[in-house]
Amino acid sequence: MLTGSTIRTIFMTILLLSCTVTNAYASMFELEIVPISKIKEDPSIYDSTMAYRKISVIGNISELSKQSAILTDSPDSLKIDISKIELFDGFNINDQIMTTGEFIYEPVGESTLIPTYVLHYPIEDMGLINISNIVSDSSAHNGRYMTVVGNVSSREMSMGRYTITIADNENNALKVYYYGSTDLGIGDVIKVFGLYNGNALHSESMTRDRSPLSLTTLVPGFSSIMGASAILSLALLLKSKQRND
Repeated sequence: MLTGSTIRTIFMTILLLSCTVTNAYASMFELEIVPISKIKEDPSIYDSTMAYRKISVIGNISELSKQSAILTDSPDSLKIDISKIELFDGFNINDQIMTTGEFIYEPVGESTLIPTYVLHYPIEDMGLINISNIVSDSSAHNGRYMTVVGNVSSREMSMGRYTITIADNENNALKVYYYGSTDLGIGDVIKVFGLYNGNALHSESMTRDRSPLSLTTLVPGFSSIMGASAILSLALLLKSKQRND
């Protein structure tokens, strides 16, 4: 039978883990999902040139070139503009993606979706990632959610968003687009959650970092699952020591 102290230990462990969980959904990156078949049925409804709107579309990349991409949700397909080729860094033929952007209807010609964001699908949250890991292998992180901690080295406001540069202790730098209000500035150490896409971290969630130095920072690749195992093992070890004493 579990004793009261054991239950309290387990509860505190679960509470600690729950405080580190990040919500992998951000509304501006994932909007109303419209099947390609629905767009084909009545494209004028989704035409952003008539009534400005953005939608999200899910499918597999069936073609990918320097001019355009084709997104397929069998048997229907949709042309995707890739003028911002950096959004597709690390994506390959047959990859399933969610792309959010503006649909442009062409009554005579080929209609196109102009993407603002491109995400791997199903959605993936990579957890806490070191800036150095992102800089060294940008394509492996592109199109995924993550949390990053760094020191603010620059900040400016334009086009309704903040453009912020954060850096680690080795001067590895990451560009952050923050869509919100903040009084955090140069010199502050911040924690940012968002979507890394097109060589920048897009975020609606940014706070001052108050957490102690984590194992993820000390040991690159240290995952949340490993962290959970370590915390649970520590709790059991402390409980065993209490019994022996």
